[in-house]
Amino acid sequence: MAINFKNVLATLKQGITDLAATTLKQYIIAATADGQAILNELSDDLKTWTKQLASGAISKDDFSDLVLGQADEIKMIALKQAGLAEVSVDQFKSGVFNLIVNTVVGLIP
Repeated sequence: MAINFKNVLATLKQGITDLAATTLKQYIIAATADGQAILNELSDDLKTWTKQLASGAISKDDFSDLVLGQADEIKMIALKQAGLAEVSVDQFKSGVFNLIVNTVVGLIP
């Protein structure tokens, strides 16, 4: 099954913007910037893992583990600079990673 990765990224970018707007209204610009930074940092790996998932080379659980395994490595710089509490930063970050997993896994039958 072929996946148009540009469309996946566009969907994820919009999802991050929507997540920022609904969860961190006062920090929407910083949250969107940090969410986009996550996508930029994971883009190459995400593309590889998405292709592997679509081809059946890895399972949905493997994909989820690979993506969520990156969460500890990624920093939310803009939100921390904006003064948002660590708990809220971590909740948003988890939301972004779950959005990535759920969006990509949802594309695979």
